Amino acid sequence: MFKLKKLYKKNSKSKTGFSLTEVLVAMLIAFFFVLGSMQALVLATAFRVKAQEKQRANQLIQEDIEQINLAARDLALDHSKCGATTYNNGYAKNLWDNLPGIPSDKQLLDDEGKTYRLSRQADTTNSASPHKVLKINYEVKEWDGSALVGNAIATDYIEVIPNAAVQCPK
Repeated sequence: MFKLKKLYKKNSKSKTGFSLTEVLVAMLIAFFFVLGSMQALVLATAFRVKAQEKQRANQLIQEDIEQINLAARDLALDHSKCGATTYNNGYAKNLWDNLPGIPSDKQLLDDEGKTYRLSRQADTTNSASPHKVLKINYEVKEWDGSALVGNAIATDYIEVIPNAAVQCPK
């Protein structure tokens, strides 16, 4: 009977539940897990917004490239430019002068409130055919109302050959 009483006492002790220390440790572990998860969620949201911004900026550049391709296709054949050997008297300069205007300032994301501007610059550095190939550098930067500020969120570089330049007799 003595052994039976000891077993009973042992069983009753093991059914008393968790101690305060164990509960506090479990709550701290749960708190740090939730804290880490929330921080990861905020970081993921920030990355998503930046990715959407960059994707929209690249879309603006692509829209302008399509307009330039249309202008390059529709540029009239001028036989006096067929013998050109420099940028200033060739088809590349003629295309640059006839390009449609750059799209106005844009808000890339409606809920952000920042305004961005697309800029393009002709690259007139020497190449094998500076009179035939129009080189353009693109940038999309934040616009504060008077100047471009900060780093570019999207850049691109293209080379366009007007169809008329290819139609010149050899």
